[in-house]
Amino acid sequence: MSNQAPILHSEQTQNWLNQFAMGDRKLAEELLSAFMLVSRDDFHDHLRELILERAALVNGVVALYAERELRHRFGVPHRLFKESSKKPRRAEGKVGPPAVKATKAYDPSVGSEGIVAQLITELCREFPKRFVSHPGPDQIRQKKVRAFWVVTDLVGSGTRARNYLEAAWRVRSIRSWSSGHFLKFSVVAYTSTAHGERLVRNHPCNPEVIQVTPSPTIDSVFSKADAEKMTRLCQMYDPTVSDSSFVPWASVGDSLGYAGTGALLVFAHGAPNNVPLMFHKTSKRKRSPWTPLFPARVSATIASHSFGVSLNAEKIQQRLTKVGQTGLANSRAVLNSDIPTGKVLLLLGAISRPRRFSDSVLSRQTGMPTYEVARLCTLMASYGWIDSQRRLTDAGQGQLSHARKSVTKQMSELLQPLGQIEIKPYYPKSLRHPV
Repeated sequence: MSNQAPILHSEQTQNWLNQFAMGDRKLAEELLSAFMLVSRDDFHDHLRELILERAALVNGVVALYAERELRHRFGVPHRLFKESSKKPRRAEGKVGPPAVKATKAYDPSVGSEGIVAQLITELCREFPKRFVSHPGPDQIRQKKVRAFWVVTDLVGSGTRARNYLEAAWRVRSIRSWSSGHFLKFSVVAYTSTAHGERLVRNHPCNPEVIQVTPSPTIDSVFSKADAEKMTRLCQMYDPTVSDSSFVPWASVGDSLGYAGTGALLVFAHGAPNNVPLMFHKTSKRKRSPWTPLFPARVSATIASHSFGVSLNAEKIQQRLTKVGQTGLANSRAVLNSDIPTGKVLLLLGAISRPRRFSDSVLSRQTGMPTYEVARLCTLMASYGWIDSQRRLTDAGQGQLSHARKSVTKQMSELLQPLGQIEIKPYYPKSLRHPV
């Protein structure tokens, strides 16, 4: 069984790796193997499922807004809604902000907000009584909206999601609805970094960050020592640094991507600007030209079979090994059973170790979406395998012990034929003088 990511076997990846010095190639392969490659189906299905599950907990209509860059002045975003000129300053307008709009006249390109806006449109058409797309103040009042959700693919640095919330928060009516507990704010993302999540949560509107799974970064995936090696690798091969200005002891700056995030994530619809620059920037060095793996952050050139985060038997085995359940990882009973059984045992193995309370932590350890982690934890609690604090009960420990015994039985069955072999005594056929 190969532990290498499928993307490493492509010709395009090999050409990219050949640009590294021999001593750095292994580090580059390890860094690329840590990337989470999200397919279009995974992105659409998991984000849709998360939105539907969380919307079921809202007592009212949910307003969905696709996160995008907004116009601003001196770093302060424009108000999301227009206000009346006379006091009291009341938000006006039936139509809300457009889902997709270029902020620069010379650059009409559309980012990830396009695919997010399409998902929002589908949800609003399918569930018109539960969701409303980009409503204005009049629609918010008329439909009695109770949740204001900003939907995005990635909360990387957190700047753009926070600015969108700030644009809404600058509207006096919005602040009034929030203080009256009529409107609650959330940022719903497929994934987010720990830094971006903290920045968004610290906004005065007190938003909740809801995510399918945490985003892997260099700091979160690797140990401190290995993270320093990967950081220096990204700095050394930063294509934006010219030959004359490169020094190995200089500050990392934006070599790790926008705001120094160092995200290890690529969507099938494109690579975010938070990934290290050597993955998506061309070189400015005349002596050593550089061809990126995702030129201009386009990931469409990578084979579709390289993308996908859904768990299969091989991925469950790797995750079990990673959480310290080596015995279960070798169990045919686990790996050859249906996938939900493997996921339950994987989650039990992760819960048996510290830091078991957060859905995000368990999602990072198991590779399962946060909503699926919460669902399985509820199921296992109903079985009595875990308690309210997500600690393994005696019944839960028994489930793990039973699974480990199946491994022992499996090994005994494999070794049993060896015991049937007749062991013949050894007789030397030639002798030699002692040395």
